[in-house]
Amino acid sequence: MTISYTLDVSQTNLQSFFSLLLRWRGSVWKAVFGQLAVWTAVFLLISCIYRYILSPSQQDVFEQLVRYFDNKLDANIPLTFLLGFFVSFVVARWGSILNGIGWIDDASLLFATYIRGADEETRVIRRNLVRYLVLSQALVLRDISMQVRKRFPTMDTLAASGLMTHEEMDILDHIKDPYSRYWTSIQWSLNLVYECQKKGKVESYYLMNKIVDEIGKFRHGLASLLKYDWVPVPLVYPQVIFLAVRIYFMICLIGRQFIVTGSNPSGIDLWLPITTMVQFLVYMGWMKVAEALLNPLGEDDDDLECNYIIDKNLITGLSIVDTMWKHDDTGYSMVEEHMAKTPAQKKDEFWGIDKIAPLYSMESAERSVHPLVGSASKINLVKNKKEIVMTPHKNKLSELDPTEQKTYLRRVNVSDHNAKHAKQRGLERANSPDKCLSKMRSRSKSELQYIQFYENGKFRTSANGSQNGVDLWTRAGDIEMNVAISNPNQVHPHSITVFPPDEPQTTSRH
Repeated sequence: MTISYTLDVSQTNLQSFFSLLLRWRGSVWKAVFGQLAVWTAVFLLISCIYRYILSPSQQDVFEQLVRYFDNKLDANIPLTFLLGFFVSFVVARWGSILNGIGWIDDASLLFATYIRGADEETRVIRRNLVRYLVLSQALVLRDISMQVRKRFPTMDTLAASGLMTHEEMDILDHIKDPYSRYWTSIQWSLNLVYECQKKGKVESYYLMNKIVDEIGKFRHGLASLLKYDWVPVPLVYPQVIFLAVRIYFMICLIGRQFIVTGSNPSGIDLWLPITTMVQFLVYMGWMKVAEALLNPLGEDDDDLECNYIIDKNLITGLSIVDTMWKHDDTGYSMVEEHMAKTPAQKKDEFWGIDKIAPLYSMESAERSVHPLVGSASKINLVKNKKEIVMTPHKNKLSELDPTEQKTYLRRVNVSDHNAKHAKQRGLERANSPDKCLSKMRSRSKSELQYIQFYENGKFRTSANGSQNGVDLWTRAGDIEMNVAISNPNQVHPHSITVFPPDEPQTTSRH
């Protein structure tokens, strides 16, 4: 997960310095401590052999080696020069990857603004435009990021998570492109935008082009990710850097030994080379930065949160395009409209759900994520106060007479704010993510036969057409009793009615 320390450095004081220095996850200590301990142990072992095992003549030869290896070592292997250029190059590459990973907000705002209409068909189209862009992003990231690959190991898992339908998966499976199929859902989006313009849902070709350009920007970002994965940094470059750093400190195992015999002993015998250990910490830490940033889509502490970005784009995009057009009385009947070269436009798996919860495999759900939340957003600065007084700045107060100053004063009651903050913190402590996942894992094992089974892009059904699994964890407000549906495969994830084993299973929709 991405390690956030922004709040720790909000002030430049000793407390901030130590708060930053004493962190473990993602820190230089975690990256270097193990190797430094091994290096120090080997250094002490060589020192003991030199002091207590070698004969005087052998000690003389060893001391000559010490002087030889230490002579002009920093000049012969200029680590500062090598690491400086390499880390600068890798950080710039990392920044380009971060910019290319793609946020859907701009495109969603254009979908919501320029594709007009509150009817159900138009709402479905807007939501599917968002879903197609997120699907394209997921298809790209699952091929270049192990985080996403573990979450979506097969195409079926993409369909089961609601990012695509069974029909869309069939279309992808039949595309005869030996190189990639990432462009497919982008093409569906462009076709939908064109059809919207033809039907008058988009007022002009100019507005249509604005939407198309935004979809193109999103696609270009994903294409840049593929290029960075396809053409990495030339292998020789990281090999030279990583080899140089390690050879330097291998030489230091002998070159930095303290000479205790002969005509020219070291001025002081500390046993441990303190300055060389500081060098090890700095140079190895510097090199670890480059190693971590070479592939920021991996699973290191400071790698990018690819799964979180997919979730964020899906939830934010659907919220943007549907909030201003949503009708409370909209049903769940399927849309029968079929458009040229695009799948039939059907309601997505998240239709009608306010709290969208994208699915993970049980293993990948264990990975902690750092959400896109302000580092100071959970700090309550008025915790022990009942009210605060608002006043103009002191520079403005000096320009006002006492009567004018009094008119600007405001008292603000913060009791409700404190109560809400305390309640929220209490809920977060009582329902920690790890506890909730542990409970879900135990429930999934004990109630396995009731969990919906997904296979080949759809829910498996029994011979008589009934649903093979039911969801025991539906929300009470989403259950409508004893209402049958015509197609058991198209079931809203939170609208499944639970019956005792001796009663028939039916499902309902809002």
